[in-house]
Amino acid sequence: MPTKTAPLIVEVKALAFRERMARLSLSQNGLARLLDITSGHLSLILSGRRRPSPELRARMLSVLQASFDDLFYVVHADE
Repeated sequence: MPTKTAPLIVEVKALAFRERMARLSLSQNGLARLLDITSGHLSLILSGRRRPSPELRARMLSVLQASFDDLFYVVHADE
C-alpha cells in the first residue's frame, strides 16, 4: 500500500521580493497593480499570513523577472 506524503507548501522569500521590487523601482502599491491584486493582499502574502495561488505566483515571477527559486521556497506541511 502506498504511503501518504505530506503536502508541499510554497512560502515567499519576503526579503528577496523587496530587493527585487527595489531593483525594478516598484512600490508595493505599484506591484499590486501590476499583479491585479490589492496592496492589502500583497501585504498579507509578503508577511507570510497568506500564500499566493499558483496562478499568482506565475504572474509574480513574470512581473519581477525572477525564477521560482529566487522568490519562493517549498516546505513539507508537517515541518
